[in-house]
Amino acid sequence: MPIETPDNAEEVIDLDFFPDQTTARLLGMITALGGEVYVLKAIVHRLTVALECQGVVTGDILGEAAASEAHAAWQAEEEKTFGAEMLRPWLEPDDAVDARRFMSAD
Repeated sequence: MPIETPDNAEEVIDLDFFPDQTTARLLGMITALGGEVYVLKAIVHRLTVALECQGVVTGDILGEAAASEAHAAWQAEEEKTFGAEMLRPWLEPDDAVDARRFMSAD
């Protein structure tokens, strides 16, 4: 059974959810990053299951690794790097050359 589109569909369905394009771009970025996180979690889970099935890794071994000094040191450094990379677009100037002088009508 086909779905009928109401005559006032353009009024009912607003495809421009956000009047500010920056908000729309940020939502797109967040959605893309969320997708990446989902994929990476699936990969880690699949590898963990494969290693557990082969008897290479157990929950206890993973727990010991998580509690190790080596992992704690790695995680502390990774948190700093991750935080710096996440904030870089706001804290550092754009690497692009300032081309505004070429845009002048003079």
